[in-house]
Amino acid sequence: MVAIYCRQSVDKKDSISIEQQEETCKRLLLDDDYKIYSDKGYTGANTNRPQFEKLMYDIQSKRITKVICYKVDRISRSLQDFVGIYSEFEKYGVEFLSCNEQFDTSTAMGKATLQIIMVFAELERNMIQKRVRDNFYERAKKGLFLAGVAPYGYRKKKITVDGIHTHMLETDNDHPERMEAVKFMYAEYLLHKSLGTVAKKVNEKGCTSNRGNHFTAVSVGRILRNPVYVRANADVYRYLKSKGAVINEPIENYIGVYGCTVYGTRKHKTTKKFMDLNGEYVQLNRHEGVIHAKDWLAVQYELDKNKPITNSGKGKNTWLTGLTKCGFCGKHISVVNGQRNGKRYLNCGGRKANFCFDRTVTMTFDEIEEAVKSSLLTHIKYFHFTRSEREHTASVKENKLKIRLVRVEEEIRSLLSKLANANDTLFQYINERIEQLDTEKKQIENELIQNKAKEVSAIDPELITRALTEWEHFDFEEKKLIASAFIEKVVIYNGDIEIIYK
Repeated sequence: MVAIYCRQSVDKKDSISIEQQEETCKRLLLDDDYKIYSDKGYTGANTNRPQFEKLMYDIQSKRITKVICYKVDRISRSLQDFVGIYSEFEKYGVEFLSCNEQFDTSTAMGKATLQIIMVFAELERNMIQKRVRDNFYERAKKGLFLAGVAPYGYRKKKITVDGIHTHMLETDNDHPERMEAVKFMYAEYLLHKSLGTVAKKVNEKGCTSNRGNHFTAVSVGRILRNPVYVRANADVYRYLKSKGAVINEPIENYIGVYGCTVYGTRKHKTTKKFMDLNGEYVQLNRHEGVIHAKDWLAVQYELDKNKPITNSGKGKNTWLTGLTKCGFCGKHISVVNGQRNGKRYLNCGGRKANFCFDRTVTMTFDEIEEAVKSSLLTHIKYFHFTRSEREHTASVKENKLKIRLVRVEEEIRSLLSKLANANDTLFQYINERIEQLDTEKKQIENELIQNKAKEVSAIDPELITRALTEWEHFDFEEKKLIASAFIEKVVIYNGDIEIIYK
């Protein structure tokens, strides 16, 4: 059977539609049976496309003898991806035909032509990415808001700069209480020096985030760290620079009026946002800040003294430490001991922050542990039943990685031998391919190392076996080790629990 593959990332006036691609490909059919695979709205930068994955599955099932597409870059815009895809075609004896380029992959010249076309397809994609990135940075340098949801308390205002429609920030006058909440957070933090206390107080005032969620210590911390709110002066300039930021404008422009935007790689989007600015860019915006530089800096210096506290899993009150979550607010549930009866009750983090009161049924950790134990032991029995199958699958996967590693190393050696006689153009192509192969080689090696590390750090199989018959005799640490090895989290509702396994 012949497969026709079509792809279109976005609808544009100057782009060929899925329907047009199909009709063009059908002209190359004789009396063949054919099947159409179409991915609309998917990029060619990777192979994560449902219909393409189905096509590859059908090829591996030997249902397809030929693949026709309108243009090579419909299959992939990445040379590295396409080389692997075409290797699969050859492995299963599948011919490849492109309507637009019109070449025959059964000949050496056709294969060489294909490689060159893919090099330029990838070059075009890289140039598009560079243009988008350069445009992004140019907008930032003009003090414009770049993308996404406006920071809490602000809204986006449409403006036109140099004939380009874009946005800048302004105070959200439709929700003035939000900016008041921001000012309240700064003032309260300077008073109490506690993010948790500030979150609790702002929730008590009835304030919610842009998405209607309650504030937590983490979300308050991000607002307090964000220089978008500061009326930036020379002291703020020096502070941001000391954090490793690249400052676009001279210090003379920091006159204590405008807020700043941080943009760049954003490697740490969660825990370290605005804390580590190495490699990030800072640009003065066109909007006025709302927090005086002296107060903003006082908050930063106080925050710099604190180290993030993470759940260490060292609690001694239950072997489910770190695994229990509230089913209503999602916050961690810890243990509180009853002063009169000595029972262990639930202490919801959302309730402590004064916003989660949905759980009304009283439960104890004894009840929860008993229910989890019963489910966990059943799960372990199933784990033992399927372990050999998983180990076989892991072994097969590891062997495939090692085979691919050898093939990559062989191709690198082959290309290196050709460099001496290559002209400038061919030298460039070969060098680019070697770099791609070297990246793939490192990825494979890293994956093999990670797999080996998982084997070394895996829980002792003997301990798992013993859990089935000796659970009641296990000590606290052994129970906790087994639970953390198998359970992702235990979600607690009103008199009911849900156990989510890894």
